[in-house]
Amino acid sequence: MKLYVLRHGETDTNAFKMICGKRECDLTKDGINQAREVKKKLAGINFDAVISSPLTRARVTASIISDKPVIIDKRLTERDYGAYELKRKVDIDYNGFWNYSKKQTTGESVKALLNRMGIFLKDLIKKYPNKTVLLVTHSGVARGIHYYLTGIPRDNDLTKLEIPNCSFRVYEIKEENYENIIN
Repeated sequence: MKLYVLRHGETDTNAFKMICGKRECDLTKDGINQAREVKKKLAGINFDAVISSPLTRARVTASIISDKPVIIDKRLTERDYGAYELKRKVDIDYNGFWNYSKKQTTGESVKALLNRMGIFLKDLIKKYPNKTVLLVTHSGVARGIHYYLTGIPRDNDLTKLEIPNCSFRVYEIKEENYENIIN
């Protein structure tokens, strides 16, 4: 399976460096333009499926990027940031919140997020083996998918991976590795 994991375009909260977990927010004009630019970059790729978070910012990004019908999957919804919603990263313990070994005091834990991504990826591989799939989601979910597939760093700090708006990563999941992910 070839898996493209793309973060949605810029929102007002992103522009102000605020956290907008499960809360709804719209794309800015820049966010819409970012999605149009990514559409050009991905133009030659024939996706077998385009799957999006149900949150507006991801759904709109997906609809700009792809002419295919967009499948909505609630498991791609952003991480619940709890009391950190609408806070600036500099005003909270952001690194602690993204540390795999630390107990979370608010919102969805890192372990719960990775578990959710594991279940999602297992289902995805079963449904779309050897296919090319585009996921349109959020930075937290993209980070969760990345670390689920590549492993947790030794220091347990998951903040080292930056995922800018409308950036994407491509993962080649080889058939011989399906069993490792599914089991």
